[in-house]
Amino acid sequence: MSMVGGRKRLHEQRDYRHLSQKPGPEVLENAIQACSFRGGPRWEHYVNRDLISLFGELQTVGITDVVERYLDMLAATRNHKREQPTAFSFERAGNLVGWGLRLGLLEEVLDKSGGRAWRLVDRELRWDVHNGRARQIRGLPDGEQASMDRRLATGRKRAETAARKYAAKIAPELKSDIDEILRYDPEAALDDRFAEFLKPWFTPPLAVHAAYGALLELHHAWPKEKQQFWKRAIAREVTPAYFRGEHRRRAQRAEAEAMSEDDAAALGDLI
Repeated sequence: MSMVGGRKRLHEQRDYRHLSQKPGPEVLENAIQACSFRGGPRWEHYVNRDLISLFGELQTVGITDVVERYLDMLAATRNHKREQPTAFSFERAGNLVGWGLRLGLLEEVLDKSGGRAWRLVDRELRWDVHNGRARQIRGLPDGEQASMDRRLATGRKRAETAARKYAAKIAPELKSDIDEILRYDPEAALDDRFAEFLKPWFTPPLAVHAAYGALLELHHAWPKEKQQFWKRAIAREVTPAYFRGEHRRRAQRAEAEAMSEDDAAALGDLI
């Protein structure tokens, strides 16, 4: 362990330079066998989630396609620009497949041409996150699965109760913020940043005044965490609405002040 700036460096970065000395297919095969990288206490959940995204609607994914599918998955789920395949891509894709096999999420099969491929065993998550750690919730032995199903049902009921109480609690605050937005900027609209909240009922841009009643009620059907995100998102719109209103009023005052006395008199005659 080296010393940097008088402090011990606790986490050494992995060195991937050796990968460039091997062809991609070899890197992929080695990574599948090694499963050498594991990222934190939620790792099994991340593997499960990414494999479901990688497979999409496909029944199988072949070894010749898996790296391209992996890069498509990263671009879609991380909001990144799609990468070009590199030795590092082969390493990461192989590590994901290897963990999928190790966790029983994938089954090795042959594709239509007889080549090596994998099948996703279950299209629903088998691993979720509980208390900050990955937890297996499906695919357990019968006795354990029955016990887990009971715990999950109890947890869902508690979460539903908490969500209802929270929805009632924040309803006055949401109404106050939405009223403030409209008071400052009657033409305020919710843009693409709100798309996940508004679908499938509305498509941005959505005029706040046009959907006022619905915007006060949407959160009652959501889990508590989504309600919290919604409440913060609406609260952040109050200040921009105020400045938009101020800008419009200043522009109107400047226009009025620029009007000559003759123009004002003529306008008075017209009125």
